[in-house]
Amino acid sequence: MTRERAPIALFVYNRPDHTRRTVERLRVNAMAGNSDLIVFSDAPRSSGAAPSVLAVRNYVRTITGFRSVRIVERVSNMGLADSITEGVREVCEQYGRVIVLEDDLETSPHFLAFMNDALELYEDVPEVAAVSGFHLPSDISFPETFFQCDAECWGWATWKRAWSVYNPDGRTLLAELRRRGLTRWFDQEGSYPYTKMLRDQIAGKNNSWAVRWRASVMLKGMLTVYPHAP
Repeated sequence: MTRERAPIALFVYNRPDHTRRTVERLRVNAMAGNSDLIVFSDAPRSSGAAPSVLAVRNYVRTITGFRSVRIVERVSNMGLADSITEGVREVCEQYGRVIVLEDDLETSPHFLAFMNDALELYEDVPEVAAVSGFHLPSDISFPETFFQCDAECWGWATWKRAWSVYNPDGRTLLAELRRRGLTRWFDQEGSYPYTKMLRDQIAGKNNSWAVRWRASVMLKGMLTVYPHAP
């Protein structure tokens, strides 16, 4: 269905065993051999992290099984949030779309097919912000694919046009949620404390990019396409 396979951005830090499992599971996808893999390796935060970061970098230099493998080794520690948001921006600028993975995810053999098909199908649908490869199990009977007004961070994809709505300013996002009376809706009708997570990000208690991406998407009324969770 797709014309061109979306590049895969894999974000790694200091977990060589996790990274190896993520790559091995990704490599069994039928589309892996036609996909470009871009590995973003963050630099050590401290001298104590240096040996494990080096172990990860030594491993990713051996990766095969993809159309190409490019490794971006950061020279200073960016932290997870800046590493991901800047890497996603860079890939979107170059390719117009991206599939995003972190180093603790094990994907289905059908993951790349689903992501690429959805990226192609909804590329020109402005209401769709992202594609997710994961949905929490639920007692609700969902169709094979469905939409929700939110954004997920465990194996996902987006386009340059949609990533442009990402607002890193948590304070502005929270103020708009409050102004529009949407904090309970943002918290999934009280089922998860996303508003508290956003407040904590503003206070420096966490550095979550994902809660800011979710708020950015929801405030625009945009949708994420999900697969049915068995």
